Amino acid sequence: MLGPVAGLLRLASWFYGLGHGFRLLAYRRGWWRAGKLECRVISVGNLTLGGTGKTPMVVKIASLLMEQGRRPAILSRGYGGGSREAVNVVSDGARVLLSARQAGDEPVMMARKLPGVPVLTGRDRRQTGRYALDHLGVDTLILDDGFQHLALGRDLNILLLDWQRPFGNRRLFPAGELRDPIAEARRADLICFTRCPAAPGKAAVEAELPPGIPVLHASHRQGAFLSVPEGEAVSPKDFQEQKVAAFTGIVRPDDFRALIERAGADVVHFKAFPDHHPYTEEDCRSFEAEARARGAKFILVSEKDAVKLPASGFDLPVLAAAIDIDIQEGDAELVRLLQNRPPREKSHVSHT
Repeated sequence: MLGPVAGLLRLASWFYGLGHGFRLLAYRRGWWRAGKLECRVISVGNLTLGGTGKTPMVVKIASLLMEQGRRPAILSRGYGGGSREAVNVVSDGARVLLSARQAGDEPVMMARKLPGVPVLTGRDRRQTGRYALDHLGVDTLILDDGFQHLALGRDLNILLLDWQRPFGNRRLFPAGELRDPIAEARRADLICFTRCPAAPGKAAVEAELPPGIPVLHASHRQGAFLSVPEGEAVSPKDFQEQKVAAFTGIVRPDDFRALIERAGADVVHFKAFPDHHPYTEEDCRSFEAEARARGAKFILVSEKDAVKLPASGFDLPVLAAAIDIDIQEGDAELVRLLQNRPPREKSHVSHT
């Protein structure tokens, strides 16, 4: 028999599913219409809450588009940012204009990582997209975490699924991790499994996916190490024979630790903070005291953490570890779809 809390969560999930189903039906029947913008719109999103590697994939796609001669901009909700403006220009492509406290950690991280690519935040992607087209000279819009954002039409819908937990516990929020029913994968033009092993083969859940949708496999790898706040590249050889301390505030902290350990870091102290944690000077002082007590000579954080650190947070050298994404299988298909319209003409709202 279900406990009272589990029962309430199941009931809340039923109401969530009912409301979400009506929303999908309203767009499918044309009662609500998705807005259109006169440019190519590419969405990157997932079915579940958190942690599928959307940010590295958005960075990858923006880089590929620039290589193709396009002028992309990234549109994000700006989760965790304090600004209440309708349109927030995090970067105009030349300068980073807002802090993580104002705009959220992930938009600022992407702005720093992608010089030449404007990054904007705001609740209404049509409004932020309109601003980018009118003022920033772009020709392509990338929706960061856009799979559920049906109010703006898109030309390419990229769905990310975590190889280890593609559908979470298979229950809708809040009883589970699903933001959409599994059947809504049919809205995708391309499905990418992230965090894949070295030789992924065919995932068991691929049999549950709609036929005819191209499938990619990708993995995360350790990228460059950058000094904080200078941003200068540091060789892993500089700390491989030294004890280091590390902390992060991301959805999967153990994955971050594993990545830096594979790069040769001898991690003597590690702390996981909540996702999007706003670091204070007290957080930094307390962590550094413990790191010094364990003999650490460096502190490692993720790029997402680095944009939120107080200016006078540490005395020990701090390095930001970049996390990049590698396409193991299907990279040619990704490039082709970024260049052209999807091969299948279909709605981006599921059909019954």
